[in-house]
Amino acid sequence: MDLLELEIDDEDIRMDRMNEPYGTQEEFLHDASAEIDHRLFLYYKYHQWVGPENDMKNMLGLVVTRHEFEHNLSKASEARLLDKCDENERRDMKAARDVVESRLRATDPDAFPFVRLFSRFELSYAEKCTVLLSFFSENADKYRKIDAYLQDDVARKNPEVSFVSDLFGDEIPIPEMKRKFIEPSPFLSLFDDSLLKKGLLALKKEVIGFLFGSELMPDGFSLHKAGKEMPLLIRRETGKRLDTVFNITDSAVMISGRKGIGREYQAVSAAMRNGSSALVADLEFSDNKTAALHEADMLSRLFDAVLVIKGMEEYEDGNPVPPVNELRAALEKLKPRKSPLFLLSEKILHLHLSLSAISIELEDTTVDERIVLFEYGFKDVELSKDTAVDEIAVKFHFTPMQVRDACRRALGIYEVDRTPLDPQTISECCYGEVVTKLDQLARRVRGKYTWDDIVIPNEIKRLVKQAIAHVKYHHKIYSEWGFGQKLTYGTGVSILFAGVPGTGKTMCAQIIARELNMEMYKVNLSQIVSKYIGETEKNLQAVFSEARNSNCILFFDECDSLFGKRSSEVKDSNDRNANVETAYLLQQIEEYDGVCVLATNLLQNIDEAFLRRITFVVHFPFPDKVSREEIFHRTFPKGMPLSDDIDWKFIAGKFELSGGYIKNIVLSASFLAAEEGTIVSMRHMINAAVDEMRKNGIVVVRETLAEYADLLDE
Repeated sequence: MDLLELEIDDEDIRMDRMNEPYGTQEEFLHDASAEIDHRLFLYYKYHQWVGPENDMKNMLGLVVTRHEFEHNLSKASEARLLDKCDENERRDMKAARDVVESRLRATDPDAFPFVRLFSRFELSYAEKCTVLLSFFSENADKYRKIDAYLQDDVARKNPEVSFVSDLFGDEIPIPEMKRKFIEPSPFLSLFDDSLLKKGLLALKKEVIGFLFGSELMPDGFSLHKAGKEMPLLIRRETGKRLDTVFNITDSAVMISGRKGIGREYQAVSAAMRNGSSALVADLEFSDNKTAALHEADMLSRLFDAVLVIKGMEEYEDGNPVPPVNELRAALEKLKPRKSPLFLLSEKILHLHLSLSAISIELEDTTVDERIVLFEYGFKDVELSKDTAVDEIAVKFHFTPMQVRDACRRALGIYEVDRTPLDPQTISECCYGEVVTKLDQLARRVRGKYTWDDIVIPNEIKRLVKQAIAHVKYHHKIYSEWGFGQKLTYGTGVSILFAGVPGTGKTMCAQIIARELNMEMYKVNLSQIVSKYIGETEKNLQAVFSEARNSNCILFFDECDSLFGKRSSEVKDSNDRNANVETAYLLQQIEEYDGVCVLATNLLQNIDEAFLRRITFVVHFPFPDKVSREEIFHRTFPKGMPLSDDIDWKFIAGKFELSGGYIKNIVLSASFLAAEEGTIVSMRHMINAAVDEMRKNGIVVVRETLAEYADLLDE
């Protein structure tokens, strides 16, 4: 290497500009590189082993190991560059340093990336030079070659700690300078940890990106720049409380609440209102949460942002638990450059930090809050006349995040179709945001029936429609009319359908689901009831908890097995356990604020206390002759060809069966006709009806079929 490559011109650093601020980053880097070049030249000149006056001839023929070689040279390297230079060289070095430092002091600390970094990390002269040399080594071939040459290793592309200590330790003893690279500090956090452990200095990629003017972030981190509009549509009182925290130094705000409830939004919007940027660090998916926390601390300082930490908890069986002690200790050592420090968690964490802490718990959204959020989300779409936002808000107990995402889905459909959004489309968008585990304990039943498909007395239809209205007008009654202030408990809708099998109980439940545009899950009682003490209650809690999250209708068929009468005389542990299960179920039904439909064939077996807690009890009567004839007609699809010889009145009068059995007869007759390649006739109907009766243990004598007896096959 030619020594002249490192010579510098006297004009490189202008002494007459000593008190002038730097106008641009390029102007500063020009002076900084000139100063570093000068030092590298002097280092080259006085290097103990490869300098121009030492060709190492005195070591020819001497055999030493690498370890011995490095050990014997260590003493020679303990001298700083400053100590090796003559008086004129030291004077020139000091003059160049004074000019650069003076101009930096005169420069606005927010003028360009390098001065921002120097100011925010409060770097000393040696630390600034170390950052500069590392930056140059990463981005200029010239410095990579020089570093490798002066460190006697052509494969080494990064400066060593000892090399930097020698080069820039003007006023600091070498041992103290080296300690800067051992003890944790904001300065040291700028460098890559893995290389630092090897004694090499390389700026982290996020730091290099910052110096080039970019905002490179690790996975799970996000930066919100100051000035971003983040209006608080709900919970403005919480926002006002957070605003007061910005006037308290060394403070921490712990915000708890379930995912999507708005913890992050509250923290970031508070930062925006107070003119600060916010750095959000999600530690949930980090392999090393403590290391990620240190990275977050460095980046928040780098970007002069309020630090927002979330995902600190560990999880056991899907439930969040407090962070481990190592992470707690790291949190305790955090000294945020800007207050407050936001700590977000699902459950309230008792961390006992030395920072003055404020704890805020965000409860689930109210119906009124969800109405505000849905109205804001639908502000750019046209809704159909039968779409009621308050009804949607009642049905879907969403977090603000779920409301936002559901509205975005709806907006996407609207932008394609350009037709008003109806309740069914919006409900489908909302269910697209629901993650449910109910499939493990229940089965989804699609609401495919309408009022035209069922034959029931008008009184029953009126009661069912009344139950549907309780959901549709929930907001008007409990919010607008004020009943919510008086009745804070048991505001859900529970409906009990009682009647013999096949009278339309399940069909009515599906009609309710269709009318409300809600999903319905039929609870599998065989998986709920357990012989083990406490397991049934645990399963019931899981069902109702998931139903709340899923915003669905719960359907308990044949519920008398679960809601049976409690025993007044407790003879053994089985009786006591059964009573506990029934009492627990009554409590869950009463606390559930959604829609719960139950069906039973044996109303007399249902506990009276349970009946008192049910909003609607609907008795399904056995269909009379007129109703049965109507059921036969409606069960056949519209437009299906039927023979004119079918005597509907005879069939409805002769075969006293409920709707479920009538459905079986219609299907069986249709298959008989299809097998013969004809349309359904009276013969098919007679044979199908007799088979259904025999299947249920009822003997039909041929003579009782009167004039149709000859149609019965042998």
